[in-house]
This record gives sequence, structure tokens and C-alpha cells, in this order.
Amino acid sequence: MISKIKVIAPAKINLTFELKGLFEDGYHRVSSLMQSISLADLLTFDIEENESPDIELKATKGKYTTEFPLSPDNLIAKAIRLYLSSMENPMPLKLRVEIEKNIPIGAGMAGGSGNAAAALLALNTYFTERANLEKSQKISPFSQEELLSMGAKLGVDVPFSFLGGTARAEGRGEILQALHLPSDNQALPLHMVLAKPRHLHIATPWAFKKYDQFEDKFSLSEKLKDRGITDDATNFACQNLLAGEQEKAITAFGNDFEQAIFPDYRELKGIKQRFMDLGARVCHMTGSGPTIYAIAQDGEHALHLKEAFEESVLKETTISCAAKSDPVDLFVVQTLDHGVRILDDGILDGP
Repeated sequence: MISKIKVIAPAKINLTFELKGLFEDGYHRVSSLMQSISLADLLTFDIEENESPDIELKATKGKYTTEFPLSPDNLIAKAIRLYLSSMENPMPLKLRVEIEKNIPIGAGMAGGSGNAAAALLALNTYFTERANLEKSQKISPFSQEELLSMGAKLGVDVPFSFLGGTARAEGRGEILQALHLPSDNQALPLHMVLAKPRHLHIATPWAFKKYDQFEDKFSLSEKLKDRGITDDATNFACQNLLAGEQEKAITAFGNDFEQAIFPDYRELKGIKQRFMDLGARVCHMTGSGPTIYAIAQDGEHALHLKEAFEESVLKETTISCAAKSDPVDLFVVQTLDHGVRILDDGILDGP
């Protein structure tokens, strides 16, 4: 029995990112509004029975295939091994995984986590279909709750990548509360431009350390209090999205990391300022960076922002000949209401 399963794995951004102190074990307490976006990797899983486990990863398409790590430590391989070893009756499989890598590496957009979630979904789909076909009691696919718990062992963003949409994250980021917006809600979708300095990667542990060492902290929620809003930023953003108040919600978007990271990476502050000068509604860094998101009025305005950004950089380069700085990759995206999803399961396409 051979099966081909295709999965889309959307990227995510943090519309808000707040740091709320430390747990006793030294980990940071966070509060964040997380959002799936239309930039996505595509993964194709060829699965068949085998005498022994065999995993092969291959990056075939997409802008970032040459940068994609194919070692056994890749999160896709880890997710496959974890899933199979967690089964009550483990079954060795031969898996060939082809990845179209469209999400930048090290961009802080959960590209690796989304790939891991895609692997869990593909395997669970395979065994669900197989159990239905064979009517076997020995094959028992996992529940969504079990898959989320499994994903949490692989990384804090994997459960969100599995669920997707819009969700509030608390604790270390592992406590998720989905925001179920009514179908007639006008708060979403949001249209935006993402900007990722091509060769810049920021290590998350370094970002937390810089924040801890930063003396003059002024949190996102404190900024709201200066405007007479007593609610925490993430909660204010969530409540207003649920109420359909998009304009109010985006006033609470932001990132506590920026104040500590921008002094070391002035190009990020420059990108943010450039977007604001070009007419973005709001513009912030996502997570620990380095990706910046700029929210537009609509899809057409997002395209205009991207073109205007490119033109301004080209003009500046021509005048000053100073563009030895890192080139910036730009993406026009919009928010999504889902996480990883089967595109074409192609189940039972072989004997």
C-alpha cells in the first residue's frame, strides 16, 4: 500500500508579543496574539510499508531550498520518528518527503514548526485511512489532543502550527486559546507586507538575554496605559478582533522585544520606519525577529507598499551607492483561518 499525501503548512506571525516576567525555572512568561498567514511551505509525503524505518527528505522547489537542512535533526524527521514511536503497535514505514520551501529559514515565522505539524497530520491521515480500509483494531490514529501534546514535545510553536488561524498564547507560549471569529466579522482578513533581511538571523535565547539586560523597559501594555487603556495589549487586541473592531485592535499590536533588539540591529528599525513613512497602518517585528510586518489598508495597498518599499531602496541606493546592506526579501500576504491542512491526500494510489 502506497499513499501520497500533500500538506500546506502556513507561516505564522505574532501580532502582539509581550514579556510578562519569569517563571521560577527561569523561563519567560509570554502573552501573544498569534496568526497564520498565506505564506506557506508545501510538503508531499510518499508513504509505504517497509521492513525497517526509512526517511528521506528532499527540498525540490521554492526560494529557500538550498538553505533547507536535510539532516536527521530536521523537525520533519523528528516528528515522523516521534509519531511512529508513540504508536501502541509501531509500524515501520518508508517515507519520501518533498518540500517546497517558501518560508525563509530563521525568520521567526515557525517554518520548521509548521513542517513538523505537517508531518504529524500526514501520518495521522495515512493511518486513519488505513484503519478505515483494513478495519483493523491494531491501527489506532491519534486524537487531535494527542497530536497537539506530541507537537509540544517538538517545539512551542508546533501546536499552533497544527491548529492555525488566530489564537492567544500564554505561559511559555504553549497555552493556546483559539479566537473563533463569527463569519460576518469584519476584523479579518488583514493584508500586510513582510520584510526579512535575507542573511540576518536572530537567535531567540540571545534576544531574551538582551531583553533581560535592557534597563529602560517600557512594555506594550504600558504604552496603552499612556493612551488611557488599562487592559493588557494582547487581551485588548483579542477582544477587539472578536468584536469586529479592527482599527482598535491594531492599535494594540506590537512587540516588547523591539526596544532591546533594535539598538543592535538598526536595519530593522530602519525597515519599520520606512514602511511607516510609506503609509503602513502599523508596523512591528514578529517574535524575536528578524521579520517585520507592515499592515496595509487592503490587498491593493499591500502591493503598493511592497512596490514603494522596493522603489525607495533602489532610489536610495542609486543616490548614495551605499547599498552594501543586507538585501530584504518582501512578501505580500494575508491572514488565514487555518493551520496545516491536507491539499490532496491521494490515499491508496498504489497496491
